[in-house]
Amino acid sequence: MLLAAAVLASSGCAVSPQPSPPGGSLEVALISPGLTPEAAFDGVVFRGAPGAVSPAGGVVLITNLDTSDAPSVAPVNDDGSFEIAVPGSLSDVFRLQVKDGQRRSEPVDLRVDGASFAIALPTLDDCLFIDPAAWVALDGAGDARSLVLENACAEPVSFLAPRLRRGLAGFGTTPTASFVLEPGASTTLTVRANGPASEAEDVLLLEADLTTRAITLTLPD
Repeated sequence: MLLAAAVLASSGCAVSPQPSPPGGSLEVALISPGLTPEAAFDGVVFRGAPGAVSPAGGVVLITNLDTSDAPSVAPVNDDGSFEIAVPGSLSDVFRLQVKDGQRRSEPVDLRVDGASFAIALPTLDDCLFIDPAAWVALDGAGDARSLVLENACAEPVSFLAPRLRRGLAGFGTTPTASFVLEPGASTTLTVRANGPASEAEDVLLLEADLTTRAITLTLPD
């Protein structure tokens, strides 16, 4: 049942959004899609031309936000190019990040648009704000970070209970129940790394009646 309160207070240790270590960058115009040769809907091929990753190095992580598959990993060539087939369909949204050691680029969400990729903007992107918007890096077990949600829309936004895309990295959130964010209101959601886990990253999905926001959560390797 939806909570009546518009503002939810965080508890426990003091937490606040922290800057994540910057990584390389992706040039979306240099990334083109294709179908895997095995079957039309087996997956989507990502082809990064030379210069698609700058500076060249590390790997490109590609996460299909519409499935629960593990992220796909494509090594970056010396000229900044890469190529990889990722499970999914042409209608899915894929999140890309460059990773080089502990450094990462800001996430870029793409969907297929004809013969190219287009940046996938969430519904209500002009009035529902989340900070950090797409990625939170935690330092390890026991660490916590806060997400600030602000509703500048004219209508209330009703959120389902926050959920994790895979649930294998040991993250937890507060609140755990559904809630309503009234127009002009803001609230804080706390993310914690609870302990040893089999994976070092996940995606927190904040699903509302008109939009879904995806926040990548990461731990050090």
